[in-house]
Amino acid sequence: MTKEKKKKIIGLSTGRKNGNSEVLLKVALMAAEKHGVETEIVRAMEHEIKPCIGCEGCVMSLNKTGVSKCTLKGDSAEWLLTKVLVEGDALIMSMPIYHLVPNSHYFIISHRQHPIMFNNPQLLQKTRPGAIMCVGGGEIEWTPLGLISGNIMLQHAYTLVDQAQFTGHGRPAQVLMRQEDIDRAARLGDNVAKSLFVSPEEMKYLGDRGQTECPVCHCNVIQVADKLPNVVCPVCDVHGVIEGNGDDMKVLWNQHDAEFSRLTEYGVSHHLEEIKNKHVKYLTEYHEKVRELVKPYEEWGNYPKP
Repeated sequence: MTKEKKKKIIGLSTGRKNGNSEVLLKVALMAAEKHGVETEIVRAMEHEIKPCIGCEGCVMSLNKTGVSKCTLKGDSAEWLLTKVLVEGDALIMSMPIYHLVPNSHYFIISHRQHPIMFNNPQLLQKTRPGAIMCVGGGEIEWTPLGLISGNIMLQHAYTLVDQAQFTGHGRPAQVLMRQEDIDRAARLGDNVAKSLFVSPEEMKYLGDRGQTECPVCHCNVIQVADKLPNVVCPVCDVHGVIEGNGDDMKVLWNQHDAEFSRLTEYGVSHHLEEIKNKHVKYLTEYHEKVRELVKPYEEWGNYPKP
């Protein structure tokens, strides 16, 4: 009789070794292991990942050959992203906040995800659970863009089942002085592990809720779409209308937008088709004209060096 393979949760740590974000990640994974799952931690800072140069090679190769190829070579991006996005049965990401947003190690990884995502289209069906944690040294007003940034990467491959923002932990492992934060991280790990044993259709968001949160990324960062009361989630492109009654406020979100947000298989496929059409238009109508127009700018400018 073949022994059933254990489910595995991958933890992505983009912060310092045994810093606050990694300690919270370990708390979450230790809680998850109580459900009989295996865990692994990928430390972003231990791997060289070159920043995306915006060449669009991954998209153009996909359009030409059906296989997306990154032009950058000689680093660990393909290995790391395959491990984080493809191999595991679930993902927990934990990042430090550096002045309002997650640190650069997170963003470099996020910007390099496209070839792996394009070559594994099944990821967009989001049949696996995922969760996000962010840790800031300042208070809540200095951490507004952490979780929404994390959703940009995670929700291309996983269904978000929990997320938590932690604040006021400036020094390494300082978070251990606040038991309520340790308990919250453990609850997040518990929620991810429990979600591994339900069907994709039964997976749901188990984190803290609010009246203004987006139904897709479950964040409460909203922008005014045109004029009030119309608002939109800047991450998911889900539109809504604010309703207020005295001190109480909520957002009535467009459910069609939520079902077909930019983070869904439909949203990504639609965007790719738009990019493909723009490339065709450029190559057939603009390419030669642009080559002439850019000449006065190619050699112009002073470029100081150290």
